[in-house]
Amino acid sequence: EVDENELVEAGTTKSEKATGNATKSQQQARLVISERGTEVIPEAAEETESPSASGTSTRRRPQTVLDITLPSKEETHRAYRSISGFTNYIPQLVSAVLKSPPGTQPHLADPIRKLRRLLLHRCAHDANWGIEFCWLLEAMVGRSWKTLFEHRQTTGRRLIIVAPEDKAQALAKIGTEKREAFDLLQDAEQATAFGEDLPSSLSEQRCSHFGDTMTFVDLLTRLSLRLRAIPTIERTRVMQLELEEINRRLRRRMVSRGTQNMDLEDGWGPQDGPHTVSVDTLKHSVHFPLEPQRVTWPGGKDDEDEGDPIEHRAKAGVMRVLNIVPEECRLLSSRERCPLLINMEVAETGLEGSDSRLFASGKSLGTTIEESLSIGGSSSASSRATGESSQSSSSTETVSESGSPSFKIPRELVAMGDASSAKTTNKKNDSSSGGNPQSGGDTSSRVAFTGRGGDIPSDDYSYYATEGDYVNPNQFDLIREQQYEQLHQNMHNQAPPQHPQDYYEQYNGGNGPTISTRSALLERVYGLSWKQKCDQIRQASPFGHVEGWRLASFILKAGEDIRREALAMQLISKMANWFSTEIPENLRPIMRPYTIMCVGESAGLLECLTDAKSVDEVKKRTDGFTSLRDYFERAYGPPVRPQRRPYGLNAGSHAQSSTEGNPEGQGITFEKAQDNFLRSLVGYSLVCYILQIKDRHNANILLDREGRMMHIDFGFVLGDTTKMGKVPLFSERAPFKLSGEFWDVLGGWDLRSGGLGVKFCKMFEAAFACASSHSEEIISMAESALMNIHRNPAHVRQLANGMRNRLRMRGPPDSVRQKTFIIELVNNAITSWSTSTYDWLQKSMNGYQ
Repeated sequence: EVDENELVEAGTTKSEKATGNATKSQQQARLVISERGTEVIPEAAEETESPSASGTSTRRRPQTVLDITLPSKEETHRAYRSISGFTNYIPQLVSAVLKSPPGTQPHLADPIRKLRRLLLHRCAHDANWGIEFCWLLEAMVGRSWKTLFEHRQTTGRRLIIVAPEDKAQALAKIGTEKREAFDLLQDAEQATAFGEDLPSSLSEQRCSHFGDTMTFVDLLTRLSLRLRAIPTIERTRVMQLELEEINRRLRRRMVSRGTQNMDLEDGWGPQDGPHTVSVDTLKHSVHFPLEPQRVTWPGGKDDEDEGDPIEHRAKAGVMRVLNIVPEECRLLSSRERCPLLINMEVAETGLEGSDSRLFASGKSLGTTIEESLSIGGSSSASSRATGESSQSSSSTETVSESGSPSFKIPRELVAMGDASSAKTTNKKNDSSSGGNPQSGGDTSSRVAFTGRGGDIPSDDYSYYATEGDYVNPNQFDLIREQQYEQLHQNMHNQAPPQHPQDYYEQYNGGNGPTISTRSALLERVYGLSWKQKCDQIRQASPFGHVEGWRLASFILKAGEDIRREALAMQLISKMANWFSTEIPENLRPIMRPYTIMCVGESAGLLECLTDAKSVDEVKKRTDGFTSLRDYFERAYGPPVRPQRRPYGLNAGSHAQSSTEGNPEGQGITFEKAQDNFLRSLVGYSLVCYILQIKDRHNANILLDREGRMMHIDFGFVLGDTTKMGKVPLFSERAPFKLSGEFWDVLGGWDLRSGGLGVKFCKMFEAAFACASSHSEEIISMAESALMNIHRNPAHVRQLANGMRNRLRMRGPPDSVRQKTFIIELVNNAITSWSTSTYDWLQKSMNGYQ
């Protein structure tokens, strides 16, 4: 953030250096603040004359003009990288505030207190950033304390204000050791909900918008948790009905222009309520806080002209939620949980998360444009607009006893009605409405603002209940659940129907069926490309004509701690950047990071990797599957007979220039796909070794259309293992997974037959040296993030020392000692019988091939 005075000074200094009356630089522009907003105008006279009614010319007062120098493209890119880095280090910043000791020099400013004030100021300035910050703090504190005060809260106010006299009751629920995290969460929620120096009308709309954004994710999380108590064969149907209900609440919020919140229980069903919305009401929907690792969410044919990635992301802004596509959503395979794969239509807003126009909309705004954009003098302008005093119409910042900023909440927003005085919800007894709660009339007479969450039946599963409260069946329910699980297991392991049209594309006379190859096999395994899928959904959607339409694909996990996965992905992203900039191209590993966002206690959002299937799915969808090597040869053509070439030649360049193995010219060659597999295998093998990632069965390893490998599901890292993995017979003791079928795809050690085993070791050595040079940064990031998860600092220190030992170089680069260490590591991974044993266990229990 740059102060406005600094910008004015910079512009003035630059203009003074100009000689004579020369024109200013073309990079300078004049920003004019007028009733139409902030706009760029060309150079003009500072005073203009306009004729009056009497015919005489009058001199108008000049508009307020700021002369600034527009930043260059490099400066813009650097600023966006800084903002992204600040967001990526949220776990480390939280750990620094909560786990660092206080300052020992009383005459010096405490940096931890200054950091705390900076974080709270960031929450007030950018509520989109504050949402992620609050979710991470909720993961540390938990949500059990909210059940004590939830009955006081009205709808649309996800923020729960705990009075000082009730604080002891909340701490008794969560534990006094979480006191500092609880205080920080309270301050962060208030700063995120109400901001700084906003009039009361804007504060109310800001609180409602970002509260509904978090409630939207809460509803999806609650759905995933409730599905665990539903019989397996009924889960898909229940999931689609619940998603339709969430869509209805989205449409209700749009039609009511934000006056009816997402958590309002009105007694209507999923098929009731408004079925159509107009374009001008779409801006009243909530926005989606998850940003993908790629430039932006795909939009089908609109992806062709994205241009510069940074500029395109800035132009797109945050995404507004339009509609969930229930037909394209499904439950992912899991024995204990119900993760959801959601495909959702979103639209570009062109606004940053800190822009007030994201939530400042509606006919009851009651403020001036200057107040909406926070440029009109705050309290004085607010008093003129609302006719109130500056103390009651705007939020001011004060300093609490701890020296941190405390954000006052408008009086009208603090008023909480008791549950006993809340109005009851009127059911479907108004025949004049025609079964539509939005069809004319006063909606307030039919829908009342009851306590947050509405009148929920007693047998409903509370989102804030402990894990033991979600499932409390009797003996009959246990028997029935076991029967359903057995039926599901039998159906899962049952061989698919042997229909010729499903497994074979054509028959070759009397010699038997011919299996699919090349593009036919890839289409059979992966189906339509994601770009074609986006176009298909857009054409069938009533929202397809909306400008800036996109399709967001993500996974929602509930019932497990996502912070470990987020830490693993944070380190993967860092190492991927180091590999791309510090390792030569011929030895450069590749990885495909994706976004993981913690959304509270035991829940998270994960970006979905498109155009990729798990190794388990690839095997099951390939007709006549025999081995992974055979799949590569059938999908990408037979390998070219290797030519004798110097060691270390880039196999990728050879593959790009060769067409002998792919005479049809369709797709990529076998050598290119094999090279992609090699590079990705090296990258993820090193990550699995450093972080000790377990549970590496073939359902957690993906393959994309071009042969690249990707690992997912990092729930067991740094010493954690699955229940069956604790049994010595089934424990994963290999340094990383390098199974026989993976080694077979590379061709083994024999260079004469095209084996890439030697190049695997060479690339692994280069990647290991690169990661080792950043060992202290990797260890400090992991250690600070683990302090938020583990309560025992000694255990965290032990985990950090283990990482430091694994990252230690055994000798200088290219030395005999270092090469010997790498070869021994690779041999241990290849010959470890625990890898094949664990794969056999997963195949027997879950059917993973």
